[in-house]
Amino acid sequence: MSSSSHLSPYHPSQPEPNIAPFDITNVPDEEVDKPQGEREILPTTVRGPNEKRVIFPPLIFGASTFGYGIYADDDNVKSTIPLRVVRLAMRCGMNAFDTSPWYHPSEIILGNALSALEYKRHEYTLITKVGKYGPNSRDHTYSSEVVRASVERSLKRLNTDYLDVVYLHDVEYTLPPPSFSGNPVLSIPSILSLPPTPTPEESSVLEGIAALRTLQSEGKIILCGIAGYPLPILLRLALLHLHTTGNPLDVVQTFAHQTIQNDSLSAGYLEALTTHAKVGQVVSAAPLAMGILTKGGGPNWHPGRAYPELWDATRQASDYCEEKGTTLVDVALRFGYRPLTQNDGKRVPIVVGCTDLDQVHSNLQKWSEVNVSTSSDSGEDEKKKQEEDDVRKIFVDKGVERWSWACPSDQQRSG
Repeated sequence: MSSSSHLSPYHPSQPEPNIAPFDITNVPDEEVDKPQGEREILPTTVRGPNEKRVIFPPLIFGASTFGYGIYADDDNVKSTIPLRVVRLAMRCGMNAFDTSPWYHPSEIILGNALSALEYKRHEYTLITKVGKYGPNSRDHTYSSEVVRASVERSLKRLNTDYLDVVYLHDVEYTLPPPSFSGNPVLSIPSILSLPPTPTPEESSVLEGIAALRTLQSEGKIILCGIAGYPLPILLRLALLHLHTTGNPLDVVQTFAHQTIQNDSLSAGYLEALTTHAKVGQVVSAAPLAMGILTKGGGPNWHPGRAYPELWDATRQASDYCEEKGTTLVDVALRFGYRPLTQNDGKRVPIVVGCTDLDQVHSNLQKWSEVNVSTSSDSGEDEKKKQEEDDVRKIFVDKGVERWSWACPSDQQRSG
């Protein structure tokens, strides 16, 4: 955790970097910058000019791709590509953007892009986070002072007087070891049966949520909640918040838990979060599990690379898909983009990152393939279903079905 002797790299007390705004007159606007037909237009409800309520499109743009050293190279982040992908996303109805101070300089890049494009504030949804300002446990803090300073900085960076959603970012990093790993669905009964008394570390997270609630009462935030990876921790904290305050969390976001390898969200946690913890909205990110469900296996920093069984299974799945004339991305997105709905009828939106225009087009087309009714070849549908079943069987046979890696790692705890 943060201490007086350590100032994390992206802490709100750090000086702001000088990043030049976009000059829209020098940004290309070609055919590739526009939707390629109706299949790339999402069904989206736009708010009225004076309407302050959060409307989630089915796909949320994950702006971690605007961060140095995360998914795109620095030249991409410093180019006009971020503005062009934001503009294309808006044109296609992907009008919600998920960012964070940790995805440095994503908040600044996103704010500059939206300012240059001159969309009205009610036409898009801004989601950001607080509390994670570096890669290790000591870089996480949810003190009320830091939460407020972080939100105020985000408001300036994003050129707005309110934020639609703010999460405490990666809440698991402030809790004591051991980190959870394994099949989280098996832990649901034990999480539900734990006494509703928070530990001191859990209390510090709850205090961070209380700080967000104060900002919410001031009109600077519409919805607030928590985001992180381990589902048992997210469920536990959501239950504690409900018990200690009498009010449920507005929203909870997890990632890489509604994928063809790990569907723990639909296998039990969506029900537990919304029925037992009464969470208003669950959001699912990373249908490709941060890139490990691709031919390349994602970025070098991906935590799944440290687990041979998971890594080998994803490589085998990728090879199988190529042998069948398809790709693991195609098969995984068909699964990941399938509709998932809460008991109250709300659809679970999906956060997906795009580093370039082609990825925006591709993700929208894949979403439409699964969600828009068209006349199709039943034989082709059966073939795709078989590919999906075979890929899932690989994960079962390798013992990594619904397997979640430890987060944070021992190195992140001690770093």
